[in-house]
Amino acid sequence: MYPPPPGVVVPRTTKQRMLFATIGVLLMVTVMSMFNKAFEAGGMGWALFAQWPMAFVLRAPLAFVLQVFVVQKAVGKRTARYQCSNPIEFYAIRAGFTVMWMAPIMSLYSTVLYVGFVPEFIPIWITKLSVNWLFAFCSQVFVIGPLNRGLYRRIARLPKPESE
Repeated sequence: MYPPPPGVVVPRTTKQRMLFATIGVLLMVTVMSMFNKAFEAGGMGWALFAQWPMAFVLRAPLAFVLQVFVVQKAVGKRTARYQCSNPIEFYAIRAGFTVMWMAPIMSLYSTVLYVGFVPEFIPIWITKLSVNWLFAFCSQVFVIGPLNRGLYRRIARLPKPESE
């Protein structure tokens, strides 16, 4: 098991983990809900903003429970197996493992919720998963992850690492 590289923001206490997970879930579920609504509608429009709150309310509780009680611990253990020399490498590996766990589960949940168990269930789920995985990974690495860490540092009053 390898420690994270110097300058990496990693929640240590239960309170810190809950705060970090809350911020991450709020950001990620918001972005993924809007993305999925836009994808299903064939593009983004003002009408989708009215649909976002219901999609958020239906997805956020499950995402929070999964993130806090299942994924965060599993991802921490998996990430610790890799020796990383810089924070970017560490964050990319962590994002990959997080998305690897969350995307299939949340895509499955959304497919059941919005489509139901129809004969085409598996192909619909695989289509959603393939699109969601790619978008989730990219948004986690380039937007949500940095924003989550920045907000977490600010709310938890942690100093900004010099390496970021």
